[in-house]
Amino acid sequence: MGDKVKLPVIDDAKSQGFGRRQILQGLVGGVGAGLAIPGLADAHPIQQHLKDHAKVATADAKAGAAGAKPEFLDHHQFDTLASLAERIVPGSGKANVAGFIDQLLAVDTQDSQRGFLNALGVFEGESIARYNHPWKSLTETQQIELLTVASTGQASREPHRGRGAPAPPTGPLTFRDRFDDLKGWIAGAYYSSEIGLRELGYTGSMFFTSFPGCEHPGGHS
Repeated sequence: MGDKVKLPVIDDAKSQGFGRRQILQGLVGGVGAGLAIPGLADAHPIQQHLKDHAKVATADAKAGAAGAKPEFLDHHQFDTLASLAERIVPGSGKANVAGFIDQLLAVDTQDSQRGFLNALGVFEGESIARYNHPWKSLTETQQIELLTVASTGQASREPHRGRGAPAPPTGPLTFRDRFDDLKGWIAGAYYSSEIGLRELGYTGSMFFTSFPGCEHPGGHS
């Protein structure tokens, strides 16, 4: 764990229930920069979203509204994302990861939207090819097995290490590439929430400037 930084904007007594925008603004004021998601490059689409606090606030509010429904994804895609997120980062349901991502995708570029849907579609295709069932119908053992295959497979480019643009692909995008893309969306949505930030060491008045390696299945470091 890295050095601690005092956050002057948010204190622990008032932070309960704060949305992503308030917490991210507090980090900017206390650390002098945006949230650094462990192992996620600046080039990933969600990193760009998280720098726009107005967009974050709107997406967070819409996703958390009573009776909220998916705006970009259809219901099957949304349920698949929610299940996948919970398996990759336990606690994603409480952080409303799927709803937040759906709202960001609704205002994203067509390229980002297409890339996300392709990645989600590849997971569905692999689930059906291997087990004759879509992802959300797989057993826990099958889901973990498929995630292990995806996360340990060969990537077409060097994995993202820290910030900066990713290396160009050396061939067609692979299952591992698609997994890395989805994992980036999920990790960004989770760790920008209060529950995710507290897991990284945020206490309401203190925040660590660097983080340990993620211990979730599939890894985020």
